[in-house]
Amino acid sequence: MKRLFIGIPINCGNAHLQVQSWQSDPQFNLNRLAWTKEQNWHITLVFLGAMPESAVAPLSQIINSAFGNCPAYITSLTGLGVFPDKHKPKVLWIGLDNIQPLLPGYQKLTSLLLENNIHFDSKPFKAHLTIARIKSLDTPEAFIAMLENNHITPLGEVSIDRVTLYESISSPNGVMYQPLYEKNLKREQT
Repeated sequence: MKRLFIGIPINCGNAHLQVQSWQSDPQFNLNRLAWTKEQNWHITLVFLGAMPESAVAPLSQIINSAFGNCPAYITSLTGLGVFPDKHKPKVLWIGLDNIQPLLPGYQKLTSLLLENNIHFDSKPFKAHLTIARIKSLDTPEAFIAMLENNHITPLGEVSIDRVTLYESISSPNGVMYQPLYEKNLKREQT
């Protein structure tokens, strides 16, 4: 069995530099956070969970069908937020400015998964880049102040240019997200 999800890889040097500065901020790091490795940065579209190896080929076809006409585009990473809320935060994330070009593909993806009886976590889609899991807040005031000071901070442009089927692999060195299939989004003809 493989632990699978479908997402969009995120690579943004400016955001990475900002996250590094938060990681090295002594006041902020009185709190316990497990930071996401940059090579694991992604926007989750659908979490599938444990699936057999035989599911990879049909899932690849579904991704290909769902995003066949979806355009590649540039948007921005902007602002910090938390799930579920700032009083009991568990996940620290950066927002994605524009998801409109993705929505038709996302809607087709979920429809095709349902039509093919492939079960997935049906939480509402909230485009976000998880940058840390929050273990505990020893200085909640500093954490909330950092959130409030950065809730609309622009963190850099990012190219949304492919959709990836990932396998989540646990190891003693942490979690690694292994791409199993990638669908490149349509680039504008010049």
